[in-house]
Amino acid sequence: MENKLLVVYFTWSGTSKIIAERIKNELNADIFQIEAVKKYPNKYITCVAQAGMEKLKKERPQLKRELENISEYKKIVLVFPNWWGTLPMPVFSFLEKYDFKEKIILPICMHGGGGLTNTVKDLKKVCTDANILDGTAIKKQDVDLEETKKILEKLVNELK
Repeated sequence: MENKLLVVYFTWSGTSKIIAERIKNELNADIFQIEAVKKYPNKYITCVAQAGMEKLKKERPQLKRELENISEYKKIVLVFPNWWGTLPMPVFSFLEKYDFKEKIILPICMHGGGGLTNTVKDLKKVCTDANILDGTAIKKQDVDLEETKKILEKLVNELK
């Protein structure tokens, strides 16, 4: 296993993508977007309702594509929104597909006010053999603030 860095993200509104691309650019990392085959509705309330039903049913949506070379990476930055206090179901679909043994995972949770809630705890349940670092929560409203840039700068320096 090489010491390469991979940034994996799931986004609905685009804020996770902004953060993921900043980290990718700062660290010259590879990037992978988790996308469900069935697209989520553009209307917020409809998307929230669909995500809530998926959580209740413990659904694992089919993904558009797979990551072929996860064994190349030692460190993974996982950027995702907090949906209903946990990871979005497509993120679970992704995590349950691969072996994260001996990998270092840095979770970055985008949220509208809920913070990390159970996201890191649930991540640890799925990736039992990985080294899960402390999670970082970023409010979606704060994506472009100087404070967020400083948080990301600190994280980037820790990953170098």
